[in-house]
Amino acid sequence: MRIAIYTLTRDRLEYTKHCFASLREKAGMPFDHYVIDNGSTDGTATWLQLNSEFFKKVVLLPENIGISEGSNRLLDEILKSEYDLIIKMDNDCEVVTENILVQLEAVFERLKMDNRQMVLSPRVEGINKQPRRAFYDHVNGYKIGVTGIVGGLFHIVPADIYARYRYPLDLPKAWGQDDDFCEWLRKQGIKKGYIEDLVVNHYETTVGQAQRFPEYFERKWEEEKNA
Repeated sequence: MRIAIYTLTRDRLEYTKHCFASLREKAGMPFDHYVIDNGSTDGTATWLQLNSEFFKKVVLLPENIGISEGSNRLLDEILKSEYDLIIKMDNDCEVVTENILVQLEAVFERLKMDNRQMVLSPRVEGINKQPRRAFYDHVNGYKIGVTGIVGGLFHIVPADIYARYRYPLDLPKAWGQDDDFCEWLRKQGIKKGYIEDLVVNHYETTVGQAQRFPEYFERKWEEEKNA
């Protein structure tokens, strides 16, 4: 399978470095990484330019255009090529499981053979509360916890699904994207869930992040309030 991963960055360069390093170390197979920077002012843009050999495409923006528009721009670029899976990976994600892309490929190859579509994520640690699993499924030996919503820390989406969906531009810049996408999936009859045997971590948790970068969250919450 050909896999494209896309990430939106905005400041918090330490997290971006850690996230991308964990992905390269634990991927286990080749992938193309697309990045859009939403107007960082902390050196992130310079770092991305200096490390451009690791990325398929980097887009540097002078200001924050938000998650919806940033995601849509990268999806339009990614879908010009033939990928099987598109992964939305937040820059505060830490990959924990070794050879994670190899194992994801095994899950989605089985789903394809069974003519089934799902949008999945590894199990996410470092969050306040795990989503309730409605029931458990099994795919190629992997346990899948089916849920009503899957958070966007590490979304794994078959490319033909993203070919039919774009994030609404009337949403706040940094809120509501996961809810809208999951509601659209529900209407399409596409199940969502977590691969319980594979793990990613919400790095330092929201509480820890707010303690380390209070100014980032104050700005974020102010933008959401005024959206």
